[in-house]
Amino acid sequence: MMCTIIPYTPDKINEVRMLIEDPFVREDLLGCLEEFPDCGLLAMEKGAIVGAAVFTGKNEATSFTLYVGTSYRERGVGTKLLLELEKSMRSSAVKEVYCDFQENPKPSSFVVNNGYPLQFRSSLMTFQGADAVLSDQRIRLYEDQDYEAVRDILHRAFQKMRKQVGLPLKEAPKSREEKEKYLENRTSIFVLEEESIIKGCIFLDGHEIDKLAVAPEEEGKGYGRALLAAGVKNIRTHHKEAALWVVQGNPAEKLYTSFGFQKKRLHCFHKKILS
Repeated sequence: MMCTIIPYTPDKINEVRMLIEDPFVREDLLGCLEEFPDCGLLAMEKGAIVGAAVFTGKNEATSFTLYVGTSYRERGVGTKLLLELEKSMRSSAVKEVYCDFQENPKPSSFVVNNGYPLQFRSSLMTFQGADAVLSDQRIRLYEDQDYEAVRDILHRAFQKMRKQVGLPLKEAPKSREEKEKYLENRTSIFVLEEESIIKGCIFLDGHEIDKLAVAPEEEGKGYGRALLAAGVKNIRTHHKEAALWVVQGNPAEKLYTSFGFQKKRLHCFHKKILS
């Protein structure tokens, strides 16, 4: 039976929710549809939703989430959804597309066969333990004048990590837009400052630790653990669980494990350049 691909509309949100069995994928896809409703597509058969897909914004680089109901798989629904999604992304001037799936031969072979080679694997780690931590006076909220120092630490720390795990180096020039975004989200960014010098930083995003970085020359001095403790403490004031992603092979995994984080899911991350 052939399916039909139509644009997503918000009135379909509950039907999409009923379709998705995996709670993690459900939360991810529904969240993306709510934030980017005009980037979503639905696969329909006999008036019923059998699949859904969405990409995360009309930017030069974006990511997508795609799901097909378990009883409708291996019938070409996913391929048709993806082809239509790529058309929509191209018309939105998207050039780089990323996606990730929980490690599994079938979805991985599906995206590889559609031109998305594997880039790396990353583990979702969660923390649910006690976080009775004293306040660290060296840690404070981000301020606008911190941008240059914080941006430099992030760049150098993540370039070092990419070398360690075998990923290509990625240049990301500073920009006024990024500086403004940091300031806009300053209540979710903390820096550790000692003797008027910023040693590291941590970025929070809801219940997730989005970024944690220490200046490479300052590693091994406990700054990362102090920032991690402050981040977890802040998250736990609003959420039951703290989470983070760590690229497979990243030495920082030892810190997270010793702190009490546990692996929950392993995902494969893929990338395609749209022509």
